[in-house]
Amino acid sequence: MADYSEQDLQYAAQFRAEIHREALAAARLKYPEIDTVVDRHGVEDYFQEHWDYPGRWYPIVAIPEGYRSRAALVKALAESTVEAYLQQRDNVPGDPFYSLIARYPDSVVDYCIAAFDEPYNGCESHWRALMRGALHIIGDDSGVRFNIGTIKAKRISPQALFAPVGRNGALNYRTAFLCPPHGNRYTNRDFDEINAVLFPHGTDGLEPFQWGTEWSDYFDDGHEWWGALCLTVYDRTANRFVIIMASATD
Repeated sequence: MADYSEQDLQYAAQFRAEIHREALAAARLKYPEIDTVVDRHGVEDYFQEHWDYPGRWYPIVAIPEGYRSRAALVKALAESTVEAYLQQRDNVPGDPFYSLIARYPDSVVDYCIAAFDEPYNGCESHWRALMRGALHIIGDDSGVRFNIGTIKAKRISPQALFAPVGRNGALNYRTAFLCPPHGNRYTNRDFDEINAVLFPHGTDGLEPFQWGTEWSDYFDDGHEWWGALCLTVYDRTANRFVIIMASATD
């Protein structure tokens, strides 16, 4: 750790506390009972080096490296806080994917991994997985309401799931990850890395379904212009579902 003064550390701690208040407020929109923010960044991470007169580096209080903006940091902390809360509440062991996706704070794609004990039963199982994923991603206590019983779905191929960025204006999974309204610097290599962890045994055992997006306020932003996406993917080799949702506006 660099040699910061007591005053520097006090300023950084105050700034970190402000970020935590914003992240906690965002997390409580989904689950009001959450009372603690999960932040892997220590106080010393809330500094950046700034070159200034008379020709030397000075530490300044700022968001940690790797985040595009304060809003992106708050969003990432809120998401990791909700995930930790759900793992603790539901006694679900942490999946390495959630640690990986935390490294992509500018992504507008939301994910949930769900497993069931009962036998797989086609579209009915996908519907149940989507219901669980919606509760996880949207939050049953938030202001975003949904009526999952009205959704329509169609089965798509694994090739369609991972199709290249669309050139006809249609929003697909790769486009949602790589081309959000405000842009990001993620690449096809990032996309492939994420999906290698999500689907560690390859694509042969995948059964994806694409769902309509008229059933929840979550998708309203995307309906304005950019688009909305809702997918469930059953992985036979891992006996689990991956729920993928996206919606954003400019």
